[in-house]
Amino acid sequence: MNTFLWPWIFILLPVPLLVWRLLRAVKTQPADKALKVPFWERLQPFFAYQGAGGGFLKRLLLILGWIGIVTAAARPVWLGQPLSINPKARNIMLVIDTSGSMQQQDFDINNQPVSRMNLVKNLVNDFIEKRTGDNIGMVIFGSEAYSFYPLSLDRKTLQALFSEVDSGIAGDLTAIGDALALGVHDVERVPATSLIVILLSDGTSNAGEISVTTATELAQQKNIKVYTIGVGSAPKAVQNFFGMRQLVNPAQDLDENTLQQIATVTGGRYFRAKTATELKEIYETINKLEKTDSIEWNIRPRKELFYFPALLALLCLLLIGGMRK
Repeated sequence: MNTFLWPWIFILLPVPLLVWRLLRAVKTQPADKALKVPFWERLQPFFAYQGAGGGFLKRLLLILGWIGIVTAAARPVWLGQPLSINPKARNIMLVIDTSGSMQQQDFDINNQPVSRMNLVKNLVNDFIEKRTGDNIGMVIFGSEAYSFYPLSLDRKTLQALFSEVDSGIAGDLTAIGDALALGVHDVERVPATSLIVILLSDGTSNAGEISVTTATELAQQKNIKVYTIGVGSAPKAVQNFFGMRQLVNPAQDLDENTLQQIATVTGGRYFRAKTATELKEIYETINKLEKTDSIEWNIRPRKELFYFPALLALLCLLLIGGMRK
């Protein structure tokens, strides 16, 4: 929405007309009673006609230039949509495993198989939607860990970007230590009353340069609470090529002990998600454990637009100056 911060300045718009009328009135006065303007000789070219066409164009440019000056002085601005800010906001860094194993389709929604990655994307976006007033960022990891989105109140952009993420985007291995250390580094970049990391993985740390123990100790030293989530369905009986049923464990690579240790040392909690329903309930539980305070401030992003009318005024003055030659 466009508006003016100082709209009262528009009362200056008729000032040139008033000056012009006063000058005309002065011309009818005796010379000894006329208004003396020492620099009138310099102003005369701006008011004098140079033929019918030139005089009209010059006056039009003067009018447009004056309108531009007054409009710029009124401070036109663009106001964005209101954003809710919580004075007791939390910093929440989502650390999401995007390794190759996240493409496994061992979850069901409405009796339809769905990959771990697609399920996580839907539920994480729902979680983000509910964190009104909190700063949320994201780290994604596979063989490497990357700062995917910095801490921000802009939930819509994070949701849109995360919807485009796919498994394997950061490599096929699992660098939990690097990812946790990066999440700890990013979550404390903005001052907040509470620093939280939510780490989700379906595997064992088998890549990266920083050990899980080192990253966990770093989080503990900085008083950062880490919630960990292990993803992978429960063992199930499947029919093999020869028609025989055998027990298969899709989550055999999941290192629950490591995720449990991370949560325990940092004062968080470990959750195990074996079904789509359980994973949804886990995010709902974390949402309740880290409640958003009801106190909120509303702000609106603002962008100054004064340079547009100011450029118009400058252009008009330059054209008038060129007409004097």
